[in-house]
Amino acid sequence: MNDTTLAICRTAGYFVIYAFLGWCLEVVYQAVEHGRFINRGFLNGPYCPIYGFGVILVCFALEPIKENIVVLYVGSVLLTTFLELITGFLLEKFFSQKWWDYSGERFNLKGYICLKFSLLWGVACLVTVRLIHPLTVKFVRDIPSAFGIVILTVILIGFISDTIITVAAIIHIKQRLVVLEGISAEMRKISDKTGEKIFTGVEHVMDKKSELDERNAEYRQKLEELRDKYKAIHEKRSFTLKRLSKAFPQLDIINIKSFKEQLEELRKNKH
Repeated sequence: MNDTTLAICRTAGYFVIYAFLGWCLEVVYQAVEHGRFINRGFLNGPYCPIYGFGVILVCFALEPIKENIVVLYVGSVLLTTFLELITGFLLEKFFSQKWWDYSGERFNLKGYICLKFSLLWGVACLVTVRLIHPLTVKFVRDIPSAFGIVILTVILIGFISDTIITVAAIIHIKQRLVVLEGISAEMRKISDKTGEKIFTGVEHVMDKKSELDERNAEYRQKLEELRDKYKAIHEKRSFTLKRLSKAFPQLDIINIKSFKEQLEELRKNKH
């Protein structure tokens, strides 16, 4: 194995380790925040890719100046903030949803980044570059090359498969949301037609009672059909989407409203 291949393998090893440590950090944070285990990662497995990319970016870019703590800290803040901004922006563009939102924090930029977490990422990187990374480098270098490549290959195949499955599941739910929006539009039409009949006047309603009853029966039947269709889509959710709904409860794309909630919204909008 030549030096270039070895360097690439070691870098991939660093990525896997830091992605896993980042996932552990998220789990601990969620446990403290909510008092229970939540697999907060974007993927199903125990890894958060953004941490892997972030640490590698900081370590490789700032390694030459790591002895200067002030410059290292400022550089870490800038690099991690840029990475978080770009990642948040791209995720929202691709999935039409914010996967994290700092809008409630002071000095935030469109909810993608905020001063508080940027400063905390700087501290985390400072500790990582000065203390954790040297140990990680030693650990990876001590692993026999042949054994390390086998383990790394298995992990990366699992990681890539996990990414494909997760993205496919989210794209699938986006397609189903189009169907749900169509159902909601039909429900709105039924609600509007029923409302028009009710508000045309008491005398007219009494005169046209039989016609109104017939039309209402038709509307109820149509509503029942829509309810069954909506329920089938709502209940047919994969393990990935159920996990993501717990990890990211703010995402509308994952947390589909129930049929009852949809009807309640229609009633409120009508009033």
